[in-house]
Amino acid sequence: MSTVDPIDGEPSEHPKRRVVRHVRYRMSRSERFIAVSLIVGVIVLALIPFVFIIIPAGHVGVLYRLLRHGTETQFVYHEGLNIKWPFDRIYTYEVRTKTLNESVHALATDGLSVQVQISVLYRPVADSAGRLHQEVGYEYVDRVVRPISLGAVRDIIGKSDPHDLYRINVEDLEGRILDKMRRSPSAHGLIIFERVVVRDLDLPATLNDSINRKLTEEQNALAYQFLIEQAKDEAERKRIEAIGIQTFYAIVANALTPQLLTWRGIEATVELSRSNNSKIVVVGSGKEQLPLILGSDIAKQPDLPPPAVIDPQSNRLPPFRNLPKLFPKAGDEGMSGAASAVGASGASSDRTSTQAAQPDAKKP
Repeated sequence: MSTVDPIDGEPSEHPKRRVVRHVRYRMSRSERFIAVSLIVGVIVLALIPFVFIIIPAGHVGVLYRLLRHGTETQFVYHEGLNIKWPFDRIYTYEVRTKTLNESVHALATDGLSVQVQISVLYRPVADSAGRLHQEVGYEYVDRVVRPISLGAVRDIIGKSDPHDLYRINVEDLEGRILDKMRRSPSAHGLIIFERVVVRDLDLPATLNDSINRKLTEEQNALAYQFLIEQAKDEAERKRIEAIGIQTFYAIVANALTPQLLTWRGIEATVELSRSNNSKIVVVGSGKEQLPLILGSDIAKQPDLPPPAVIDPQSNRLPPFRNLPKLFPKAGDEGMSGAASAVGASGASSDRTSTQAAQPDAKKP
């Protein structure tokens, strides 16, 4: 009779129980330990992806508790290896700075269309990632960031005049848009707006042309003002030069004697003869004749005594600061009148001193 056959009068044993009893009888204690260890290891390996979670760099993890209150908003999992229950779930959020490029169509105060190209730099608040996941979700860029950015740009552009936008400081415009975005209650405590960059600001072509023409005409007007001021300064320079020349000739007029002119003519002839260039010098026939190029009637002037020594104090230059202005401004008429009187008195005194010196020079 075989071992598996039932004994007469005894109930038959279930096949599974017979297999278990056979395994226990056949396996030793060490073999049973190894088998249990293998089974536990397989279970652990199967549960590793559901128990151990790795948070990448620059991310945080939001815990969703399946058997409790749902999304955990009090804490977040930071980057690295973390542990959770197999039936819970982790949602990762990137908390590094991101860039959103947008093209905004806005209307200015007078209804003109303005096209603005902006770049928004933002990032989620790491410790508030649980609230962000619970209140907004993964689509927070389309639900919060983009609407806030478009609304802020349109609000600031709508309060500005196109002419002001043409010459506005870009940093000031960026600061106003960023301040408007930061004061939005939808993103308060959830999203940090770091910076707004205005990449381009396009005004209508007709407005650009008109503003350019206006600015060109303003620059032309400033150029004319500069030319007028330059002409005034040039006129003042020429007047001062004329006064100096007049004073010079008043001083040296009595010193131009025939002897001096003859001597200067001889010097000019000598200098002309020393020149390396080809030349023809025609000299007069007499001892008192100068080269024809200088004239020959100077030596025939009557002999006069040498002029008297002139006192330098009698031919002083007039005070230039008190001279009347050529282009007086409003309120300067009284000053210019007084200055003209001073200038006239100075000129009359100069003429009087010159006339007083000339009769003395003509006496034999």
